[in-house]
Amino acid sequence: MDTSTQQMLSLLRSSLNGTTPDSLPQSTEDWEKLFRLARKHGVVTMINDAIEHLPDEQQPQGDIALSWSLSADRTRYHYNHQAEVLQSIRQKADAQGLRLGLIKGMSLSRYYPIPSSRACGDIDIFFLPLSKQNYRQGNILLGCPDAELDGKHAEVSVDGVPVENHYRFLDLNYLSQYRAERYIHSSLKDVSPEGYLSPMGNMAYLLMHTVSHLTAKYKLPLRNIIDWGMFLKANSQALSPADCHRVMRRIGMLPAFDILTLLAGEFIGADLSQYISATVRQEDVDRMRELILDKKYFEPVPSGLNPVQRFRLRWKRNQERRWLYRYLPSSAAERVIFTIKHIFIKG
Repeated sequence: MDTSTQQMLSLLRSSLNGTTPDSLPQSTEDWEKLFRLARKHGVVTMINDAIEHLPDEQQPQGDIALSWSLSADRTRYHYNHQAEVLQSIRQKADAQGLRLGLIKGMSLSRYYPIPSSRACGDIDIFFLPLSKQNYRQGNILLGCPDAELDGKHAEVSVDGVPVENHYRFLDLNYLSQYRAERYIHSSLKDVSPEGYLSPMGNMAYLLMHTVSHLTAKYKLPLRNIIDWGMFLKANSQALSPADCHRVMRRIGMLPAFDILTLLAGEFIGADLSQYISATVRQEDVDRMRELILDKKYFEPVPSGLNPVQRFRLRWKRNQERRWLYRYLPSSAAERVIFTIKHIFIKG
């Protein structure tokens, strides 16, 4: 782990826990390098919260200080605008007798010391009771009656804010995803008055959503791991480790639960050891940490290859990813079927 990454994590922990960072940039060039890294991972505003509490002589100076401040102001402006749009949608839903449910970014921001510092790209909602009829009625409410279902949700724009209206919570490509989807649906009876999933239902959803990034692109954003850690930390009284392990074992995702929880505790500076069910291979921890912090793993299969070339490249990459597969929702048989299915598909 290079110096800038260490400084980024140190300032993140300072921001999230109100502690003194143990590693800081020492020059303008170092602050500029850290800013680029923080922007890449989408954590500029959280780090700026920590910077504002540093003594003046330890803070960045000049143009780079302005970059940190302006970026943080922009994040908070967008968050507040999204909060206004969400409130407007909620009022319309109430008027039509629909219950609004909220997942992902806006619902997770409440676990952060300053909610508006958690950058949110879009608003993810669903309407209860969850049904096709209410899904369609929700699209009409959002002003987009002809919005098409894209796998699990429709994407619409409300006052310039991207909104995803969910009919399902997860992509349903593998058996473990079907199991998790059923469990989340069974938890909808316990949605809070504010529209938040129950802690156990959200635990299953967040874990599967986080792992979906690995499944789709073999990349895992740092922000998702921070979300996971802040969620577990905030719900420590409501989440029984034994119940979490039971559900994850039933879904088939206990290894992923363990390794992501271990790294989340490391990144946010919290003791989450009570949640970890077994010893995680150190080499896998090191690889997963690198995958998250480097934010680069495997590029897409190039276009223009013939089927034989595509097969050889996919086979080679499958061999390189073998360590990762134990943490993905797909079984070995499902991966074989998936590979065969996509031999003749470009991209």
